[in-house]
Amino acid sequence: MPHAAEPPLPGGSALAHAEATLRSGARFLAAGLQAGAGVPAPITGRFRAKVIGNGLRELDRFLNVLADEAAVAGGIRPARSDRNTANKLRTLFPGQPAGEHDRLVALARARACLFYCSGMVTRGDVRGSQWLTVGWSDPGHAGRLRRFAVGAELAITSEDVADICGFYVGIATRLRAMAGDASPSVQRSPSPPSPASSVPS
Repeated sequence: MPHAAEPPLPGGSALAHAEATLRSGARFLAAGLQAGAGVPAPITGRFRAKVIGNGLRELDRFLNVLADEAAVAGGIRPARSDRNTANKLRTLFPGQPAGEHDRLVALARARACLFYCSGMVTRGDVRGSQWLTVGWSDPGHAGRLRRFAVGAELAITSEDVADICGFYVGIATRLRAMAGDASPSVQRSPSPPSPASSVPS
């Protein structure tokens, strides 16, 4: 996700910079991967799934770094080498909101499907399963994550991407509040745009 990270600002804490980077990345991805000067670059064509998958991988990496900095700010020594964000959050910050861990795990599977398999669902949640649960909401079933059958194409829309970005920003907000870091030197990036102005389907 090029140009997503914001440059460090003088006097800001590592936690504040990590949060600003995640928010900037979320805004960038939800807006459709800006191509400079605020001009949208439509995600279309042969590599659409891989580009989106890579963007989601970067967003998850930003959250992983933010979790490390939130832990340090709270007096906890994180395992910085652990790249599994879902497990890291569960280990460092017990008492996660219901469903957060499962959603992060589902997003990891969806990212892998998009990035490595061009969005074609080749395996389910577990061995023998005929369904892959992904990390965004099912519009037909309130409160449930969407599922795709093995053999189907993992279709992801602008609304789905905005939903994912909002989810990551929500976690960032909670981690910052838990760490109690109120550094005034770094301004927060705006939250991701509404689905109506996000990634072209």
